[in-house]
Amino acid sequence: MSQSLTPEEISTLREFKRDIFNLYWEKFGVFYIHVMPHPKLEIGKRGLLNAEKESGIVLVFGDKAVKVLDSKPDYLFAELQFGSAWEPTVIPWDAVFRIYDKYQNSATQLRFLQIETPPQPEVSQTKPKPIAPKTEGSIENNVIRVDFGGKRNE
Repeated sequence: MSQSLTPEEISTLREFKRDIFNLYWEKFGVFYIHVMPHPKLEIGKRGLLNAEKESGIVLVFGDKAVKVLDSKPDYLFAELQFGSAWEPTVIPWDAVFRIYDKYQNSATQLRFLQIETPPQPEVSQTKPKPIAPKTEGSIENNVIRVDFGGKRNE
C-alpha cells in the first residue's frame, strides 16, 4: 500500500467511506469510527490527547451521542458528545480507518490517507541560562554561601 493513489482513486475511496458511514448510520443504533490523526481533523476545543496523537481516536455515533450531522464529499461534520460537552467535529474521510458496530457483527477496515505536508524547519529552542539571584556572601569553588542569620552580636 505504499503506492500513491491517483486523484480519481482518492475521490472513489472518500465516496466509498461516505457510503459505508451512511449505511451504518441507517442500519445500526450505535457504531464506532476509528479516526487516525490528520492535519484537517478537528475535535472542537478538545483536540487529540496523549496517545490519540499517535494511534487516533475511536468516536461513538448514535442517536444520543450525535447532535448535528452533515456528510460532505471530503469530510463529515458532527457535533459529538465528549463527557458532558458537545464538540464540533470535522472528520476528513481520508482519516477514517475503521468503522464497526457496537457488537462487532460488522467491521470495515479502510485505507487512511495522510496529506503530505512539507517538513517545518526546526526552530532551535535553546533556553536562556537562568540568572542567579543576587545574594550576599562569598563565592568559593562555584558555591554560593548565604548568611540567612539575623544580626549577630559579636
